[in-house]
Amino acid sequence: MANKVEFGISQLHVGTYTVDDQGVATLGTPYHQKGAVSFSPEENSEQNTFYADNIAYWSGYSGGSIEGDLEVAMFDDEFKTQFLGYRTLTNGGLANVKNATKPNVAIFFQVEGDNESRRVALYNCSLGAITREYNTIEESKEPATETIAVTCIGDNATGVTMAVLKPADTGYATLFTAPTAPAIAP
Repeated sequence: MANKVEFGISQLHVGTYTVDDQGVATLGTPYHQKGAVSFSPEENSEQNTFYADNIAYWSGYSGGSIEGDLEVAMFDDEFKTQFLGYRTLTNGGLANVKNATKPNVAIFFQVEGDNESRRVALYNCSLGAITREYNTIEESKEPATETIAVTCIGDNATGVTMAVLKPADTGYATLFTAPTAPAIAP
């Protein structure tokens, strides 16, 4: 039975997404970033209208990239060094380095449903800078979270930007351990 509703985000994984000279994508082993709070992916689409005979003769939408904000409790040091170009200082500190080279990534996570969990994959994504707000403690302690802007342009060979897998799908079980580049069925 299909889900009627979905809720929650868990099992956030991020892996490198590289493309060779032949245009073939390879996905690196995903890293489990704990503390997923929310993700708000939205497709950038644009309406195209053609006018003829003094009327809107044809109209359609062209799809593009997917953008959104990924919120976690706190991005850990491994994530920062592996995907955001942070570097360790000689005094032991971790530093955000301007103009650091960041790899493109694939993002994977799980959402729960009323009948089954589904796993989501986003391909060929770039990550922005981490933002967070530091606040004073007032009447009670409120946990701070960190957010990062994400833009996914999708797999160039197939055009796939996002895929959703159900438990019966062959790629579901290995999505967090050995994901593969998307391939469209004939």
